[in-house]
Amino acid sequence: MEPPFDIDSIVLKYVRDRSLSPDEAARLREWLAVSPDRRALVERMRSDPDWVEAELLRLKEVDAERIWSRVESRIKPTPSIPLTHTRRRWLTYAAAASVIGILSAGGAWLWFSRNRPAPAARPTPAVASTDIKPGSNRAVLTLADGRRVDLSATANGVVADQGNSKVTKLADGQLAYNKEKTSAEKPPAAGAAMAYNSLSTPRAGQFTLLLPDGTRVWLNNASTIRYPVAFTGPDRTVELAGEAYFEVAKDAAHPFRVNVQNASHDGGTIEVLGTSFNVMAYSDEPTERTTLVAGSIRVTEANQSALLKPAEQSALDARGKLRVIPDVNVQEVIAWKNGFFHFDHASLQTTMRQLARWYDIDVVYEGQLNSDQAFNGRIQRDLTLNDVLKGLESDQVHFKLEGRKLIVTR
Repeated sequence: MEPPFDIDSIVLKYVRDRSLSPDEAARLREWLAVSPDRRALVERMRSDPDWVEAELLRLKEVDAERIWSRVESRIKPTPSIPLTHTRRRWLTYAAAASVIGILSAGGAWLWFSRNRPAPAARPTPAVASTDIKPGSNRAVLTLADGRRVDLSATANGVVADQGNSKVTKLADGQLAYNKEKTSAEKPPAAGAAMAYNSLSTPRAGQFTLLLPDGTRVWLNNASTIRYPVAFTGPDRTVELAGEAYFEVAKDAAHPFRVNVQNASHDGGTIEVLGTSFNVMAYSDEPTERTTLVAGSIRVTEANQSALLKPAEQSALDARGKLRVIPDVNVQEVIAWKNGFFHFDHASLQTTMRQLARWYDIDVVYEGQLNSDQAFNGRIQRDLTLNDVLKGLESDQVHFKLEGRKLIVTR
């Protein structure tokens, strides 16, 4: 799993004039405060990409093969995509940021330093009217009595009392259920209905949820999770439609279950004691996939069952057949949680479905497209749509944006 604060990715966002989250901004300030040379270097990167490119060429010429090989493994350029001027400039920034991260992590400093004054910071350019901003932390909380709370328009702090829990909106798109320090909670009386909440993200939205038992859930765009406000029964059961990543709190006496809701077929069940896994069950995807990161889970679908080991994935296809795929690329599967699109021989249609959900666009295909077109590489999810499309466009496929409609042509 990638570290929560990967300094090279934060520097890359900063030098490309992308907004930082409060945590990222604080991490960058802390990192820059170590040395005046760091701030001078980063500001130089922002204003003078030609100088950055020249310094990277110099780095490759000196005795630094080990460092450079690590840089290339981080940026992972896609061979099938031609190096246009824009894409070459993007890779230049990515490589420079990777050098910074590697040297910083190893305690070494500096490589690019020069006795030139740091330039003034440039103003952040506005997004072009023909472009679309990326998704953000947006969700709606539906309480047990039916009230709906738009979390994107709600200030941080306690937003509701549900049972014995305070429901609190935290910074950076997080919602937490914190049980009050009261007498032991009693199970609901016989015949009494259990109280449920649900958290729903729109297209171009995401949110993180801390359940009452301490389980953490990252909810991807266009997804809904329904859960009790308190786990009082023999197990802990939630319902999911869409995609989410779970880090389940250990409690051997109360198994954790995810009932998958999918409009295209009868949903299945995932049983777990304590583990980390990803569920992708969008109704517009041809295959429902559950990927185990750590621990052990049992997936039951359509009277079929599979016990997964780490780095294995269950796949339920449109015909209702369940199979287990070994040695999957876990980092590709959970890249969305860490702020990236990660394509590993992804088809055009698969790639476009991800973009459609994250940028809230409609994709239209025109003409006969190459069915063998595949995309490889990793792209940040905080880029505008045009920036992402520039990295994907090739002589095999072109993109044209009209409002919120993306036209894909050969």
